Amino acid sequence: MDSWELFFAIIPGIILFLYGIEQFSREVQLAAKDKLQDLIQNLTKTPLRGTAVGALVTGIVQSSHATTIITVGLVNAGIISFAASLGVIFGSNLGTTLTSQLVALNFTAFAPIFILIGFVIGIIPGKYRIFGRPIFYFGLVFFSLTLISGVMAPYRTDPQLLELMGMMNTVFLQIAFGFLVTNIFQSSSVTTGLVVLMSQNGLITPTMAIPILLGANLGSTTTALVVAMRMNTSAKRAAVAHFLFNFLGVLIFLPFLGPFTDFIVSLGGDAGQQVANAHLVFNLTCCIIFLILLRPFERVVMRIVPGREDDVVLVTRHIVHPLPEITPDAVRQIEQEIANLLTIPQKLLDELETLLKDSKKYSPQVSQLRDYATYLDVQISKAALELSKRDLSKKRAAYLAGLVRISKLGQVLADQTGGLDEIIHQVQEQGITLTERSIGALQHSLVPCSLNLETLARTFPVITDETNEQMRRQDDLLRDVVTLQYNDYLNRFAAGRTPAGSEFSRALFQIEGMAGTIREIRKTARLLAREREI
Repeated sequence: MDSWELFFAIIPGIILFLYGIEQFSREVQLAAKDKLQDLIQNLTKTPLRGTAVGALVTGIVQSSHATTIITVGLVNAGIISFAASLGVIFGSNLGTTLTSQLVALNFTAFAPIFILIGFVIGIIPGKYRIFGRPIFYFGLVFFSLTLISGVMAPYRTDPQLLELMGMMNTVFLQIAFGFLVTNIFQSSSVTTGLVVLMSQNGLITPTMAIPILLGANLGSTTTALVVAMRMNTSAKRAAVAHFLFNFLGVLIFLPFLGPFTDFIVSLGGDAGQQVANAHLVFNLTCCIIFLILLRPFERVVMRIVPGREDDVVLVTRHIVHPLPEITPDAVRQIEQEIANLLTIPQKLLDELETLLKDSKKYSPQVSQLRDYATYLDVQISKAALELSKRDLSKKRAAYLAGLVRISKLGQVLADQTGGLDEIIHQVQEQGITLTERSIGALQHSLVPCSLNLETLARTFPVITDETNEQMRRQDDLLRDVVTLQYNDYLNRFAAGRTPAGSEFSRALFQIEGMAGTIREIRKTARLLAREREI
């Protein structure tokens, strides 16, 4: 037997399997739209629930790669925290065991039925048509394994093939083989499916197959590591946690491979079922161990991946659902959340201060903070709408409407402040170096804004006469400062001594816009004071 003949006979089946897995995962995500992300976000409040969600999503999309990358992306976007992602990552490995179990149970025999059902649903008009493609590709995944199994069967006693497989005569070579194959095909499901088939056809023994599965688990971590390289600290930690979870799991099992294999064999079943059971027991055991050691593991990952500890997570700090039954308590939650929203522009100004000192320190947190402001504004509006359905007095209803307006103004203010960060970043991206004089002018202009922002966040919703007068004085000072800076800028521009050109005037205009929004928030809050019943 020519080994290349077998190689080229199997490759088309592997390609079909890989294509089926990829398309099935894609079609499921399209059919579910944002529901997978919503599921992960809403059900990760405890590690156990997160593990269950990770296993469920991976079992549905048949790809731990997809689940892990979605999870890392959600962490980077601030939709879930790094801590919340750990359960999902643990569960994603557990979800991959479904493929090997289905193959071991000869589920491949039903593949043509799923292909036919998926095709028929896909051509019949109606709201269920969208589910036709996922069902079709689900069948295609297992049909491709049937083709591979058929190719392998005649070669189970071939001496050349047995000699070739015998070259993997150490545990470390077997682990390396699983790692390599998984990285080549970017799918641990390909590796596990093939290993189960090879065991069923007598090409490898469970003793050889189990280390290959361990290598496949390791290989499934590389994509997320690469994807997270350009993401924030929390996303990097999630990717590293995925790698460490699999790597440490392999290290834990290595000393006990002999007894572990004997235990799996004692459970019974054919060779393919034994390998599938080993895959399940290994991942289930790792999940249990790391769930028990979750907090120490989390701290280890945070030490390995140092960085900012203030990554944004899109959650409300004060509004809880359902809202309190006592209306004044619910209103107070909305007020506190608006105060939280009003801290975001100040954080964006802090990012700007860092950027002015070092052009290389531009942080993706700028866009995340802007998204967070939008998120909070939406949550505040939803809470106010829910509250408005109660039997409210006219004063309280008017007060609630005013709070919604202030929330929207707070979101606009955060967007304006983030826009200022973007202007300075764009100037630096163009290779223009701001002079010390320009930087000083911007910093000087921002002082009144910064002081008023701090005052707003600290005192809201009650702005006393004294506070109001203090903020008005800062407004007057800002107008004088900006007018002075404009005149100075025009003189420098005329003399050709301002490399930033019109961008500097854009920055000053942005600061004026910020001051105007702060002024509107202050005035609205003062008007609302007479409506406040709390």
